[in-house]
Amino acid sequence: MTGRELLEADALRSFAVFAEHRNFTTAAAALHISQPALHVKIRKLATALDVELYEREGRRLSLTAAGERLAAYALDCRRRADEFLRELHHESTPTLTIAAGRGALRWVIGEAIRQVGRQGRRVNVITADRDAALAALRAGRADLAVIAHDPPTRQVEATQIAAYRQVLVVDERHPLADRRQVRLRDLDGLDLVVPPADRPHRRALTRALLDAGVRWQVAAEVDGWDLLVHLAGLGVGATVVNGCVELPEGLRAVPIHGLPKIRYWATWRLPRADLVGDFLAQFPPVVERAPR
Repeated sequence: MTGRELLEADALRSFAVFAEHRNFTTAAAALHISQPALHVKIRKLATALDVELYEREGRRLSLTAAGERLAAYALDCRRRADEFLRELHHESTPTLTIAAGRGALRWVIGEAIRQVGRQGRRVNVITADRDAALAALRAGRADLAVIAHDPPTRQVEATQIAAYRQVLVVDERHPLADRRQVRLRDLDGLDLVVPPADRPHRRALTRALLDAGVRWQVAAEVDGWDLLVHLAGLGVGATVVNGCVELPEGLRAVPIHGLPKIRYWATWRLPRADLVGDFLAQFPPVVERAPR
């Protein structure tokens, strides 16, 4: 390997570590080099590529679009090298890293993870909300992200893997518990356990209830399908969750007419497409049926 190739390989590895920490002091310590030396490596890499790799926002450093792409490439290279060396010495099979929220991990993709594991694939999980899951994918920390609601941008590959009706969860003795389905206006006057105001599910639900002229009160705010259902079971209030969520004894799920389905998307980057095939094979094609 020539000196130029050594320099390029070393600079790429250094940038991968810098991209993880977004801090020169911390990254330099992780690399066991001085901070000025790390500055030089990344400056030479940016000059060779003729792009800006990061920018300052006050005291905070953030990657540019080019920096994000290079970080993903650098982390991919590092992970593939690690996987190759492990395979070469028969230490392990390649690891599939999945970034997804708690609800998706528990009720949407749990069985797929089990089946992939039975096929001999190692699975690593990053628990993250939508934005953090996509950030992990872009940065190369995850091979696959599973997100809800809207599809991702066209910068990544994506396919819809599931769609669930939204349901009203109430105590089995509630007047609405025996309905085949309810309409939004039936929720008028209810105390609801809802996610925090900045969560996508809360924003969408608030808009839908407002458009339907429904009056409602916040009984409690918690994050995660499991906690929403748990508080409903404690009698704090009714809640609205995905139809895939398993309910404890004493609660009923009533489909809500007038709310859109919650859709789940698997998204990945092409350099890691070889790793996600077995996972995607666990999901049948999503068939959309006209609402009754």
